[in-house]
Amino acid sequence: MILLTNPKQASGDSFRRQAEARRRAYLEAPSLRERFPRVEEVVADLHFIDTKQLGVYSGQLRSFSEAAKAFFSIACPRALCLGGGFELDALIVKLVEARKTASTGVLECAGRIDPQLPHASCLLQLRYQISVRYHPLQPGDSDNRKRR
Repeated sequence: MILLTNPKQASGDSFRRQAEARRRAYLEAPSLRERFPRVEEVVADLHFIDTKQLGVYSGQLRSFSEAAKAFFSIACPRALCLGGGFELDALIVKLVEARKTASTGVLECAGRIDPQLPHASCLLQLRYQISVRYHPLQPGDSDNRKRR
């Protein structure tokens, strides 16, 4: 989640700062190759579930090749959500460290639709399926080598 300095502000300026913070974080992210040298590709199949029934949100399929930025923060698709989103980074790190190939689950957006109202939590859910494809082990490679 990208945190703002003052998440209680509801002005368009807050949304602009949120977008700028995400842009900066993306630009500073290393490539997948730099961060996870043994990973060939990460694929995230994402589906949104709106329990509040405020909207319908299209699913997303995101594929990260070796040259792609290893930036696994998914913005909340709710246009008026402030301070929300879905962080897949820790899930992907756990998969790679265990050299597993898939993970599924559900995350809930912790953002606020209206920062001024105490019960205006976003609560949009993300059902994810993450797949990791690794480079084949070469002769002499040890699966216990230290990873970045």
